[in-house]
Amino acid sequence: MKILNILTRSLIVASFLMMIPATAQNTNLGVNSGTGGTDNSNFGVSAGQNLATGGNENTFIGYFAGQSNTTGDRNTFMGSNAGANATSTRNTFLGSYAGELNTSGGSNVYMGFYAGRNNTSGSRNVCIGKDAGVWNTTGSDNVFIGFGSGKDETGSHKLYVDNNYNATPLIYGDFSSDKLGINTKNLINSLGNMNLSAYSMYVKGGTIAEEVRIRTGWADYVFDNNYKLMPIHEVADFIDKNGHLPNIPSAKTVESEGLELGVITTKQQEKIEELTLYMIQLQKQLDALKEKLKEE
Repeated sequence: MKILNILTRSLIVASFLMMIPATAQNTNLGVNSGTGGTDNSNFGVSAGQNLATGGNENTFIGYFAGQSNTTGDRNTFMGSNAGANATSTRNTFLGSYAGELNTSGGSNVYMGFYAGRNNTSGSRNVCIGKDAGVWNTTGSDNVFIGFGSGKDETGSHKLYVDNNYNATPLIYGDFSSDKLGINTKNLINSLGNMNLSAYSMYVKGGTIAEEVRIRTGWADYVFDNNYKLMPIHEVADFIDKNGHLPNIPSAKTVESEGLELGVITTKQQEKIEELTLYMIQLQKQLDALKEKLKEE
């Protein structure tokens, strides 16, 4: 009985597939679904309707999906009006109206209702989420991830990661300058008197971490027999003249240039170890005085 049921179902599926029109190695189903080009699959009313010679290896599923495509190839559009006006190549649009107004932009990935809908000529964009990048009309090389992310961004080479229509996204970046911001779109080059142009990330507000691990050199060279410990009176003279310890940056330098955490930690350890040597010297001198007093 099971074998009979399997055979019956197989015959039904085969009969259905035979009813689907196939032309020039195309598969199409739906009123006005496309028949042009080769190796295309068009399912839905007017899906791929205008495909012509050269429009190959496309998959259009949904009402008016890829309807205006003529010679574009290797596109995948799924959803009502997805890529309805596109004539370009290698796009993936998933969702109703995703990439609907795209005409010449290629290699885009739009996923979600209205994702990338108004971008007409931009290429290599990634928009994931409802309304992601919806008002970007010509930008290229953008990455918008999250509900409404990058909705009002009009430029190119931008990164947005957020979950709402926020003017200030959780994560914002500019690929053209290799800069990244957290909780800010203001990728500044300076903070007060400090030059930030050489740094890749700016965090607005404070950060808290349970642990920060830095791999850097350490100051045990102070205990090397060849290390020249500055006499304490020279240290005093240096402080009187400069207002800070030797081999430690001044307050003015820190204000204008900032600090490298690994470097300053090593420098501070250097001073701790030097201080230990000074204390050892003092202890030796104190012990010598005690012995001298005993002899007297």
